[in-house]
Amino acid sequence: MKDCGIVKDLLPLYAEDMASEESAAFVKEHLETCEDCRKVFEEMKTPVEAEPAAPLKTVKKAVKKRGLLIAGLIACLVAALLFGAFARLLKPIVIHSAFEAFESVHIEPDRIYLYQTQNTELIAEKDGGIVYVGAYTTLWDEWTGRSTKWSSTELDLNGVDAVLFEPYDGTDHEILYQRDGYPVEAGFALPRLVMNYYFLMALAGTILLAAVWFVLRLLKKQKANRVFGVLLLIAASGVLAFLFAGFPATTIAPARELAFVCVIAALLIGAGLCGRKLLRKE
Repeated sequence: MKDCGIVKDLLPLYAEDMASEESAAFVKEHLETCEDCRKVFEEMKTPVEAEPAAPLKTVKKAVKKRGLLIAGLIACLVAALLFGAFARLLKPIVIHSAFEAFESVHIEPDRIYLYQTQNTELIAEKDGGIVYVGAYTTLWDEWTGRSTKWSSTELDLNGVDAVLFEPYDGTDHEILYQRDGYPVEAGFALPRLVMNYYFLMALAGTILLAAVWFVLRLLKKQKANRVFGVLLLIAASGVLAFLFAGFPATTIAPARELAFVCVIAALLIGAGLCGRKLLRKE
């Protein structure tokens, strides 16, 4: 027992190879014959993972969460910018003249062929016996190699009394085809204004929610203020999305425009929520 006490006192030095030669030889010889001391020595050699202090774990968790919020904020903003740029590149630019839209028009007894000019896309809608044709281009078509691609649109004239080109600028339709004896009435079409209504609704909602949010902030109604803060963020994101991707709001493709606006607004909302949480943690 006496040797065990001495050996246990020397074990830390022995384990770290800091004991003198005589002490190390003494401990080694003892360990070969003493199972208890050998167990103590084995436990001493086993590395023990220190449990991090509770405050340190909390700090690490907070830093990780903050990093994720910053990454989410940047990712949402970058994605919103990319979608906005993409929306601008694909936004229809109306061509107001058939002369600019078509290289030539060829009419056969049951077909009409519209040979489009460079970078031109066509849309055609039938209303009764009349086919309304519109033309547009996009920045993407103008900036890419579509200028080297020529195309034509073929329309079946069976059951068609007239084919009219829509300038979309408030002037009369241009007649591309008219069945013999069919009277074509003067008329015109404007770009659809529905996107203006959506924008005005989002703008009015933003102003109203901003006023309510400000009043609640003055009254120190924190819970209600947070709720209206989120609603304000949603409405304001819609307005920014319209300004970025939907203007001018007059369009011949409202469904496409609204889809881009909704995606961009959702990304801006995500960025706003991340930024809101970051500010609250400052």
